[in-house]
Amino acid sequence: MRLSLLYIPLILLLSCGETEVSDHQHALHFGPGQEDDIRRAFIQIEDSTEIVFDAGTYRFEKLSLKGKLKKVTLRGAGQDQTIFDFSTQDQGGEGLRIDYVEDLEISGMTFQESPGDLLKMTECSNVLIKDVGTIWAGEPDSANGGYGIYPVLCHDVTIENSYARGASDAGIYVGQTVGAIVRNCKAEYNVAGIEIENTKDAQVYDNESCHNTGGLLIFDLPGLKYDGENTVAYNNYIHDNNHRNFARSSNSVSGVGNVPPGTGVMILRTSNLEVKENRIENNNTMSLGILSYVTVDPNILATKPDWDPVPRNIKIHGNDISKADAFPKDAYIHNGAQQIIQLQEGLVAAGSPMTSIAPILYDGITMAEGTNPANICIDEEGDGFLNMDAGANFANPSYDVSPFICDPE
Repeated sequence: MRLSLLYIPLILLLSCGETEVSDHQHALHFGPGQEDDIRRAFIQIEDSTEIVFDAGTYRFEKLSLKGKLKKVTLRGAGQDQTIFDFSTQDQGGEGLRIDYVEDLEISGMTFQESPGDLLKMTECSNVLIKDVGTIWAGEPDSANGGYGIYPVLCHDVTIENSYARGASDAGIYVGQTVGAIVRNCKAEYNVAGIEIENTKDAQVYDNESCHNTGGLLIFDLPGLKYDGENTVAYNNYIHDNNHRNFARSSNSVSGVGNVPPGTGVMILRTSNLEVKENRIENNNTMSLGILSYVTVDPNILATKPDWDPVPRNIKIHGNDISKADAFPKDAYIHNGAQQIIQLQEGLVAAGSPMTSIAPILYDGITMAEGTNPANICIDEEGDGFLNMDAGANFANPSYDVSPFICDPE
């Protein structure tokens, strides 16, 4: 028996014939071929509704759920079982867009092949994304949509046990959000695997990010609702992020188009950040970079004179960082990576014994006097460090980490 467009209080009948007590007031159940019914259900949805989707592939041009709702659950049969396919979409900016929902849960589903973002949530709170996939299959390409899992302007978001592949911006992204957890996820073959942007109080742990252009980005951009702070990233496996940068050409001056192929962790302008106890391996241009916003936009001081572009209170400790000697081949065709390559070539020409670029790179831009006014704290054993002196056009780079050694506790 299949139920569709019928509201049933408290009891949800499952396709296997079992019954499960639901804590929602309304329950709906759909299978493949009922796409029109699903679209109508999304328009008519009420507070406290759970919608269950059988295994199979559902084909949509676009889908949205909007309207200041409370307690909505979308539940599939499993990440590799229930597939929402948007490959025929020719209008709209997202595959599935959800706005203004309090207590939102999405689980057991994959979203694939939208020309725009796959799963976008705006102004939602108490969000759980669990066992969800977002996929653009095939060779990564700039024609792919920008974002896979994409909560923005939200509160209290958890993304767990999920997977993202092929995004031309970020596979798993949390932006302008207060309170976020990203855990037990995998991101591969995106420009940015995982990106935390202008977000407060985020925890990023137990994830794997590999074969992207950049594995983990923690960014602050100017002019957004929040300045990011109080993020902790730990126990992640960030490796082999050497893919070419395939961001769309329309990507802004501050966007992921700036990320060099071969980036493990890239910290841009944020504050009160701790990166600890991660395995960061074989990211062969910039294993871990600490950068001011001036590095990506030299005109920022003129355009935003009241905005501080410098990362502050950054703690880097207890990580296992290693890399290969050679730059990835795609670094040689990327402007930002070329600057790092030229810096290393200049160091070697000047007699440096370091035959490979140091794994920890700091641009050295502080906007203040003193040896370490931005309070950059590095406590790593055996991991090379380079202050690039980018503010003086790389005139006096230094391997001396002593001004930045401190007790991270």
